[in-house]
Amino acid sequence: MSDKLPDYLALERALGRADVDIASAEIHGLCCGMLVVSQVAREDAWLAEVLDGDAQDFYVQEARTLLRQLFAVTRAQLNDPEMGFELFLPDDEALAARLEAVQDWCQGFSYGLALAGVKDMRKLPKDSREWAQDVVKIGASGEFDLDDTEESETALAEIIEYLRVGALMMNEEMQPLKAAPQVH
Repeated sequence: MSDKLPDYLALERALGRADVDIASAEIHGLCCGMLVVSQVAREDAWLAEVLDGDAQDFYVQEARTLLRQLFAVTRAQLNDPEMGFELFLPDDEALAARLEAVQDWCQGFSYGLALAGVKDMRKLPKDSREWAQDVVKIGASGEFDLDDTEESETALAEIIEYLRVGALMMNEEMQPLKAAPQVH
């Protein structure tokens, strides 16, 4: 298994050939939402949410292979001590397309939280709750004013970084990886 996320466009094409009408960014958000709640989230449960069809179909197999890579690398990135996690978004698309992908990611993340059992955000730790509520707002925000391209590019980069760091923070709050130091 690769230690890199799959190519965004390659996954988009594979999903299209497998008749999946969910965007890659949304699928990644769903994966992240499930994993930040539980690192033992099952890949097959996630796959069942995003990919159906004949398991013997070549195109479904192609998409499944790339999706498995996406899941495994995302799990590793969320637990990377170097904070190497990144949102799975298109690289060279127009600003409006990247913004739409960010909104798709946020919608997927919100759905992933629900699938992982988060029924009431008020029960989340305070920082995670506030961040997750922002994610919901970004996902539901609709149209943005994109008149000033340079300013909009900067704002989008800041939103992406906020989402990236927030996902890492929530992952750590929901399931701390480090045991408390032992004093001997």
